[in-house]
Amino acid sequence: MVSLTEIRNRLQPAFTPDQAELIASLHVEMHDQLVTPHDFAELRGVVGQLAESQQALAEAQQRTEKRVAELAEAQQRTEKRVEELAEAQQRTEQRVGELAEAQQRTEHAVTELATNVNKLEYSMKDLAKQVGGLAATAGGNLEAYASERIPEVLAERFGFVMESCGSESIEVDEKAYEFDAVLRGTIAGRPVIVLCEVKTNISESEVRGFLRIADRVRPAILQATPGAQVRPLFFGYRAAVVTQKLITGSDAWLVFPRGLVAAA
Repeated sequence: MVSLTEIRNRLQPAFTPDQAELIASLHVEMHDQLVTPHDFAELRGVVGQLAESQQALAEAQQRTEKRVAELAEAQQRTEKRVEELAEAQQRTEQRVGELAEAQQRTEHAVTELATNVNKLEYSMKDLAKQVGGLAATAGGNLEAYASERIPEVLAERFGFVMESCGSESIEVDEKAYEFDAVLRGTIAGRPVIVLCEVKTNISESEVRGFLRIADRVRPAILQATPGAQVRPLFFGYRAAVVTQKLITGSDAWLVFPRGLVAAA
């Protein structure tokens, strides 16, 4: 850059000293206000950086707008899902209400059932008492009938002469054995004691059990009545063939109302 003094010296031949000073000063001031190549380069750099920043800002703006759109879509999906959950909650609450009503109905039915069961149990107990009473009556009637019919059959078949007949308890080794009927009498002058088991339906297991009892009490009877004949006798309405054979082969008598069925 040309100095102020050089400019003033060049102007003095054509201008007065004051004019040359003024013009030179103005020139220097104007020159100072001009952009230098260095300043221009810096300005270009700044403008470039500004452009880059603007581009980055625009890209960031695009990303922001895209993200906002994504968030808006996500918000819509969330709102839709919330609505679906709300509807599902309503359906669940409705279902729970229905289940609660069903539970109440079930509890009511269970209560009624329990009441009916209690009534049925009471009725069954009452029926059991009645049946027990009827069975006892029937058993008692059958035993009474047996006490009348057995002596008749034995008298017809063997000439049995009865001395006594009735239910009896025989004690052996401090244990008492109950018999439905014990007939005491004679056949051809020999003492005969008949131990009777009276059953509507005579079973094989009952026969075996009664025969064991008869074997237990026989020694005590013979001790009290030496030389007596001790015979088990079964009286009833029915007995299977196998049961009849068991009785026949066990030195016992079997009597049905129609008469003596088998005798060993």
